[in-house]
Amino acid sequence: MGAGDGRFVFEAAQRSPDILHIAIDAAADQMAESAGKAVRRTLDNVLFVQAPVERLPPELAGLADRITINFPWGSLLTAVALPDPGVLSAIAGLGRAGAGLTMLINMSVFDDAAYCARLGFPSPPVFADAGRTRSAFRQAGIEVTRLIPDVADVPYRTTWGQRLIKGAQRRVLQLDAVIAG
Repeated sequence: MGAGDGRFVFEAAQRSPDILHIAIDAAADQMAESAGKAVRRTLDNVLFVQAPVERLPPELAGLADRITINFPWGSLLTAVALPDPGVLSAIAGLGRAGAGLTMLINMSVFDDAAYCARLGFPSPPVFADAGRTRSAFRQAGIEVTRLIPDVADVPYRTTWGQRLIKGAQRRVLQLDAVIAG
């Protein structure tokens, strides 16, 4: 979810040919290069889906065993930061009962009070309070199992994630969860 350039999903599909990988992003043009590579290499285990988080295709409901959201931005960041129960429920709806969910969130964005005010983000962000985070996600069918407020070693290497953290002192929150069923 929020696949950006799709490279993370493309590389995962190459490493694990027996697993179907689905990249979802609101902007198709960002994923075009990775999608083209997948076609040229005849990878039949990867799909690139252009869809905003607010309008996910119903055909994807309940398919995922694992969902990753790496450094969300735009409406996806807004949905997880406020949090928006409808959008979180839609994300949960992508997974089967018991599916894993991992989110990596650039927390440094919340240090800019003017930016947060423009986007309507609460100050401090919901993630600053583990109890509020767990409660908000639980209402959407997502059971938070672990919150790591300042991840030292980011587990997923994405193009956008590397740009965000390379040489910067950005704080990254890792949220691990399970889709309730």
